[in-house]
Amino acid sequence: MVTITDPTGELTAEIDPDGTISLEHDDTRVLDPSPYGIRTPYGQFPDDFALREQSQAEIDETYELSHGKESSPHHLATETTLTFAGDGGTVDFQVRVATDGVAYRYHIEGDHDQYLLPGDESGFRFPAGAVAWVSEYQANHEGHSCQSPVTALEGEYNLPGLFRVEDSWALIAEAGVDGTWMAGRLTPADDHPVGVDIAFPEASPTSHVWGHDTVTSPWRVAIVGDLATVVESTLPTDLIEGPAFDPEWVEPGRVAWSWWSSGSQVRDFETLKDYVDYAADRGWEYALVDAGWDDAWLPDLVDYADERGVGIEVWANFIDLNTESKREQRLSRWSEWGVAGIKVDFMDSDDQGRMQFYTDLAADAAEYELTVNFHGSAVPTGLRRRYPNILTYEGVRGAEYYKWDTNTPEHNTILPFTRNVVGPMDYTPVTFSADRRLTSAGHELALSVVYESGLQHLADSIETYADRPLAEDVLADVPAAWDETVFLGGHPGSEATIARRRGEAWFVGSITAGPARTVEVSLPELDFLDGSTTATVTTDAADGAGLEAFEREVSPGGTLSVPVAEHGGFVARL
Repeated sequence: MVTITDPTGELTAEIDPDGTISLEHDDTRVLDPSPYGIRTPYGQFPDDFALREQSQAEIDETYELSHGKESSPHHLATETTLTFAGDGGTVDFQVRVATDGVAYRYHIEGDHDQYLLPGDESGFRFPAGAVAWVSEYQANHEGHSCQSPVTALEGEYNLPGLFRVEDSWALIAEAGVDGTWMAGRLTPADDHPVGVDIAFPEASPTSHVWGHDTVTSPWRVAIVGDLATVVESTLPTDLIEGPAFDPEWVEPGRVAWSWWSSGSQVRDFETLKDYVDYAADRGWEYALVDAGWDDAWLPDLVDYADERGVGIEVWANFIDLNTESKREQRLSRWSEWGVAGIKVDFMDSDDQGRMQFYTDLAADAAEYELTVNFHGSAVPTGLRRRYPNILTYEGVRGAEYYKWDTNTPEHNTILPFTRNVVGPMDYTPVTFSADRRLTSAGHELALSVVYESGLQHLADSIETYADRPLAEDVLADVPAAWDETVFLGGHPGSEATIARRRGEAWFVGSITAGPARTVEVSLPELDFLDGSTTATVTTDAADGAGLEAFEREVSPGGTLSVPVAEHGGFVARL
């Protein structure tokens, strides 16, 4: 048995060379012996391999991110590599135990030039009584979030998935999925009543990985700790090397967007100029031109926006960029026009070829200093560190569903603990005019702080925002990238209260699901409070129909009490 402990001593992994890994957090067994393994051209690993060598390294790294929940993450971990030898090949089983979780991957070397791998056989086995927060699998990763006992799970679920074991939590995810592999999903384990496996696309030519003389799998990740550890974790980017280029030109920002509220008016040049004007007046960085734009007038719109200090993002279909020649033709033209970035849509697949497209497009777009927003997409796996021009991904059931269905407040309050933990999330929030929404105005406004996205598409119409000056005031202040994030309270499905800092300014966002209440926010974690500070709070109006604002003095160790409506929320600026 090989024991690996994180540098703080709170998280311990035990590796059985015969093929299982178990995990304890602060004396709580979070993972029972859980399978690892992979079928290789040199035999089944680890069954047909023998352990030959073991090495260990301590990791203490601080790095910079151009956008995200934290600008200078600190990664502290212990890493052990177990080298196994088989018939003609070797497998390095690399296990990293960090202060916020455990991750492992497989590195295969041998004498085969090219071969098919059917994916790895990694799984997670929980003690009895574990509860899951997951969303049903869809190719576009837009399933609705729900809570379930692990024993009741059926079918396939999107990664990541959140699991509670007694007082500890584990978010199961993956990191570093690029063109060397395919993206995974979660399925109930056949051999354990309280377990899940990493599964792959159905049996077909695309359900395998083409490997070469060496191949390295993505990281299998469990972010482990209390809820604050999960929400604040940067483990998916910690595990990725980068950046691949100097990110000085990359600028995150807020985006004015006409498609959600205006539909066909995205083709109206004059309407789009109005959105550019609004973005310029409010200090927003971008305006998005969605499907239906015309190259007869787009260059003029780009020039118009540039004169007003606003960047233009343009929509594109995946099939228009899925080859090197198509990318060269279109990216070069859009760059010449002065376009700031692209929103590429409808990838809708998890296979290896589609994962290769993500990395190819990010690299090619960087050559033209274009940012990228992936829609109809997989979930991010930390590649924003390697390619800082990847500002956001959809991969979530977001506000567009209000156009034909709805999202429950419970779904909204689960996302900060699941999908948004692993990377930027283009939910396209703050939709006051959605007829089908159950959330309050305060809840909608707070999504601009609670949800992190390097491009924050504020989806409602400029007229709707202009009718709500209290909301306009908040949205003119709230940035799209953060220096620090602190979880202040909540529970998946009922409340998420998060503080975020940009420079000297702190913002607290809180969303709830359920009856009207008073949210009590304890402020001891905000160490900048070295004296009395004024909090400007924008929350649900007493009549439940709109917004109201008030000021409150807060101090270190104090509590900020804010009344919210049913399915409500608030934003506090300090």
